[in-house]
Amino acid sequence: MRKITNKQKAFIQYAFLLFLICLTTYLVSTTLDITLIPYILKVVDMKYIITGILLIVIYILFEAYILQLVINSIEKTKARFLGFKIGTMGLYYNLVTPFASGSQPIQIYALTKYGISLSKSVAIITNKTIVFQTAVTAYCGYLILVNLDLLKTEMPSIMILVAAGMIMNIVMLVGGVLIILSPNKIKMITSYILDKLSRFKFFKKLSNKKDTINEYIDEYSYSIKMFMKNKKNLVLSLILTAIQLAIFFSITYCIYKAFNLNGLSYWHVMTLQVFLYMAVSPIPTPGNVGANELAFFSIFANVFPKEIIGYSVFLYSWFAYYMIVIIGGIFTINTHHNMNKYKNEKIYANNK
Repeated sequence: MRKITNKQKAFIQYAFLLFLICLTTYLVSTTLDITLIPYILKVVDMKYIITGILLIVIYILFEAYILQLVINSIEKTKARFLGFKIGTMGLYYNLVTPFASGSQPIQIYALTKYGISLSKSVAIITNKTIVFQTAVTAYCGYLILVNLDLLKTEMPSIMILVAAGMIMNIVMLVGGVLIILSPNKIKMITSYILDKLSRFKFFKKLSNKKDTINEYIDEYSYSIKMFMKNKKNLVLSLILTAIQLAIFFSITYCIYKAFNLNGLSYWHVMTLQVFLYMAVSPIPTPGNVGANELAFFSIFANVFPKEIIGYSVFLYSWFAYYMIVIIGGIFTINTHHNMNKYKNEKIYANNK
């Protein structure tokens, strides 16, 4: 196979950066009706809009800090603001890929570019995912359970989607825990699969990879358990993730108050947003675009008057999706641009 030259690598890198810029611009320009902005600015209380903007910024900073805690528990690195760089990248790819499927692979790739081994990079992102899944499942599960009557009586059609979302989150959480607790079983399963595949000529060389894969599994398992033993960071990560979720789930209440509405408590509106979050989580569209808006109309039909619910959906989409995409996209582009530069500087410093 012909080796890719440095010029070709640079071309691919900058072509990808251009693709990210175009994708972000496309998502904002084609799916967000910016003509509504002047009308909304006339009728809303701006202090709640500013509060919503600050909440999103704080939400992003929490993501960065929690990820930095996980990174520090597994690998000490000299890369500055690595949690922020990888965290914003994760948020961006969460919203632009179906089922957020592009987020974890690109974060792992970026961590390796910053000098962290592949197994430890996987461990970092897996730990962060497990922390998030634990917090979101417990947090949303509790609010759904104590408000089950509200869900049954007022929105039975949404109940099926909420249940599906909860089941999906529980399955993901259990799967992650089993991977941590049973590394030897994973080795056995991996060995069995490699033996079967190596019978085919195309996969014959895989039989020689068993030791390498087993070493990787051991290092990966060790890295995860190392984080689990750091009880201070583990508990702190869970608490901060719960606060981060509360911040995100407060967005709709800011929108509610921005339209000078009263009568419903903060907890009631936040619970409805939890229903919304869980109802759309199984939907495969990037960032749940489309599903978010449709579910919002259904769940908040009795919260926002008919004449302003369209504006409410617009604001919710802006806060929960477009603002994060734009902020995350800007920093993701910058991170992609500087990844190779950091690696080259590190190689140069080591060779001096």
